[in-house]
Amino acid sequence: MLEFFVPFAIFISVMTGTPGPGNMTMLAIGQTTGFRSAVPFLLGTTIGFAALNILVAMGLGEAFQRWEWLALTLKLGGTVYILYLAYKIFKLQAAPPETAKQFSIGEGLLLHPLSPKSWAMSVAAYSQFFYLLPLTPKTVGMFVIPFMIGQVTFHSMWCGLGAGLYNSLKSPQTRLLVNSSLVILMLGATVYALMT
Repeated sequence: MLEFFVPFAIFISVMTGTPGPGNMTMLAIGQTTGFRSAVPFLLGTTIGFAALNILVAMGLGEAFQRWEWLALTLKLGGTVYILYLAYKIFKLQAAPPETAKQFSIGEGLLLHPLSPKSWAMSVAAYSQFFYLLPLTPKTVGMFVIPFMIGQVTFHSMWCGLGAGLYNSLKSPQTRLLVNSSLVILMLGATVYALMT
């Protein structure tokens, strides 16, 4: 079992820990309004990513490979949603922290199901580590729960990094520059995922 879980844990750490729409959004929220304001969004992303992984385990990932129109629909919907998140991050920066419209649980729920990177990593992980195992509640749990732990851990770490920036960056111009960079990184990660 150790030979199975160590590579799986490394895969999860690399995939959930690197910059992507989820981590960049959490960093931006932390940097703009602090860690506490990100908790509803974090809860939503956790539920949404767990649901995505369950759907992949149930075979939905194969549907995207079979029907190109479905994959294209996901990519287009994901792109529109990432653009919406980028716009909202800019709006967060423009408003004072106490009046800024916070990210909601519902917005978090949509993030991973509409993210091409999330689908790609989930399908790759399942096909690499679980495809030959029987589909049982136990194997689905073995797939979903470690991903949840990794996602919550790294989303929280990125948000904590953003909150540290929030406490150290006093200039509005500097915060705007940081937020602009985060949005560019988030969009870049999405474009990269769309092209691969």
